Amino acid sequence: METPDKRKRQTLVLRTDLADRVQEKATRLQQNPNQFVNYCVEGILGAMDAKDEYEIPILALYNSVIGKMTFSEKALMKVASAFVPEVYDIEWHEKQFLIGLINKHEGKLSPQVFSGYRTLAQKMNQERIANEKELEALRAQSKSE
Repeated sequence: METPDKRKRQTLVLRTDLADRVQEKATRLQQNPNQFVNYCVEGILGAMDAKDEYEIPILALYNSVIGKMTFSEKALMKVASAFVPEVYDIEWHEKQFLIGLINKHEGKLSPQVFSGYRTLAQKMNQERIANEKELEALRAQSKSE
């Protein structure tokens, strides 16, 4: 009888500091911890190999189980562009603030809500820029002393 070249199982070692977290999440999903880890690794590898956007199945399942639904950046940008056409032209940091705000939103998303989040994201980005400038000035001051 021939032995297949590919192994069915290989022993790998999970860091001990991850064991409790893996057990907790696996239990929440009613999964065997080994099965859960394999699904996690399979999902990450699938995302790494994907040519386009890829949703990690185990993450989607977990988010569904805990009631946390989040937009991917690509999906969010498509929806947001209907309400804020210039959304593709905004600066990267501002876009990240906007995505974070919308992903935390509860309730209906209206054009007014998108516009409000856009304004808030602009303010958050301006604050970030001001903070970075202040930090740079402090660093420059400490170097000159």
